Amino acid sequence: MVLANFAGAGAGVGVSVKKRKITKGRKKIEIKKIEETNSRQVTFSKRRTGLFKKASELCVLTGAHVAILVNSPGGRVFAFGHPNVDLLVDRYLKTT
Repeated sequence: MVLANFAGAGAGVGVSVKKRKITKGRKKIEIKKIEETNSRQVTFSKRRTGLFKKASELCVLTGAHVAILVNSPGGRVFAFGHPNVDLLVDRYLKTT
């Protein structure tokens, strides 16, 4: 915030002038494999969190039962399930 003093009426009184931060905002990215390992891992982690959050919202809003299994680029398995991953996977395997 910048304070400026103007001569004349009300001299000596500070006037507040706000400067807005200029950002690039959200940009669309081309959907292709991210070559840099570190960037790929960070993107995976953020998108996994977003995917699980959306799945949770779907469960709350509609009462749907959802199970998601995701293999990371590092070889780890992440799971989300509502009400329970094992219950939903067992139910799926029995019906197929």
